[in-house]
Amino acid sequence: MNKIYLFNLILFTTFVSCQSKQENNLKAQLGTLNVELTETFLSSKADSIDLTDVLRLTQKEYDDLQLSKVKGLEGYELSDLTMGQVLLDNANGTILTIQIITDGEITEYLLSYDKDGNLVDNLIVAYEDMVEYYSEISSKINSDLITVQTVNFTYGDEDGNQTEASDTAIAKYQITPEFKFVMN
Repeated sequence: MNKIYLFNLILFTTFVSCQSKQENNLKAQLGTLNVELTETFLSSKADSIDLTDVLRLTQKEYDDLQLSKVKGLEGYELSDLTMGQVLLDNANGTILTIQIITDGEITEYLLSYDKDGNLVDNLIVAYEDMVEYYSEISSKINSDLITVQTVNFTYGDEDGNQTEASDTAIAKYQITPEFKFVMN
C-alpha cells in the first residue's frame, strides 16, 4: 500500500511540476507576443478625403487581403474599396485598415493577419453616413486597446415633432497576442 501511495505521490508531483512549467512557458510566449500600437484615431469624415483622388483596390490586393472572408463587405464593388493605413507590420503579423467609400457613406474596417498572412479578425472602426447622418463611428487605438464610439442621431420624437437628439455607445476591445479583437 505504501508503494502505491508513494508512486501516486511521485506521479502527482511530476504532473504538477510539468503543468507549472508549461504554464510558465505559455506566459513567456504570450509576453513576447504583446501587441502594442501607437495611439491612433480613426474617423471617416467626408471632408478629410479627396474623393476624386482615391486609389481603389486592385483585384490582386482584394484577393491578397482575403476580403471575400470579411462579413459586411458583401455587395460592395471593388471600385468602392481603398487601402487605409498599416498600423502594425512585424514578424508576428499585420494590422491595417481598409475603407469603403461610396456616394453615401465611408466605412473603415480594422483587419488583422497572423504571421503567415492569414486573415484573423476584422472590426468596423469608423463610419460616416454622408447623406442622412443617422450614425457616426470613430475609434481610438492605444497600445492593445481599441475604443469604438458610436453616435446614433434621431431627428424626431414619437409624436412626429422635429427634434434633434443623439445617444452614444462606447465599446472596448482588446487586441490579443493572436491578433483577435475581443470585447472587454
